[in-house]
Amino acid sequence: MLTKVTESEKTWYPTPIDKLDDLLKKQIRQGYGFRHVYALRKNISYNLQYLEYIHRSLEDLKLSSVIVTQNIKMFVIVGCSIIESLLTYLLIKSGNYSKTNWELKIIMPGQEKNIDGKKMKIDSYIYEKLDSPQREEMTFDAMLKKAEAKKILGSDHNVYAKLKYLRKLRNKVHLQVINDLADTDWNSFQSRHLYAMAQVIYYVFTSNIFRPSKEEKEYFNYLQKYIRKEIDEPENFQ
Repeated sequence: MLTKVTESEKTWYPTPIDKLDDLLKKQIRQGYGFRHVYALRKNISYNLQYLEYIHRSLEDLKLSSVIVTQNIKMFVIVGCSIIESLLTYLLIKSGNYSKTNWELKIIMPGQEKNIDGKKMKIDSYIYEKLDSPQREEMTFDAMLKKAEAKKILGSDHNVYAKLKYLRKLRNKVHLQVINDLADTDWNSFQSRHLYAMAQVIYYVFTSNIFRPSKEEKEYFNYLQKYIRKEIDEPENFQ
């Protein structure tokens, strides 16, 4: 239970970082093409702790509906960041991360022309061929499509369907990106999104990807209350 700093009860702590790190070490290790595996494991561990904290605050604190909604938003954003970082590593490790043989060297602006009564121009992009293929940046959307095709996160297609939908909500981290008058956090984030994100996190970190022991699976017991929750409008996750 969360307590005030002025109260005498023992400080609340989430699952220790060293325990989460030991779990992640089973999959995330040096020597598979990702340079900074130590920092990656730590960042994933810190953010898994933060998800546990958000859950704890939702359980223990009497919050306004607006703050509850913002907590759900942060759970989705942080959860998607965890999955995106994990996918980056797994795609590199499996040899499925996108590569290119070309490097952009020069952009040559074209001359303005009138075509069908409209002003247009064509720029020229000059590429140089690389001595060997190099990784090129992948979007989260591209990662999810590749991961589903290669079953990087397992064969449960519902997991990928949920992530594809949640990915769009993750973009709400940009407060200025607004599609219409009703496109607010309040209207965008609902309990079902918390359930879906929690189900994905539980599935991934208790699956054969990390081969967790019984004790390690218990690190994610706090998500159990969301696992059996029915998600309204399941067509949104197809």
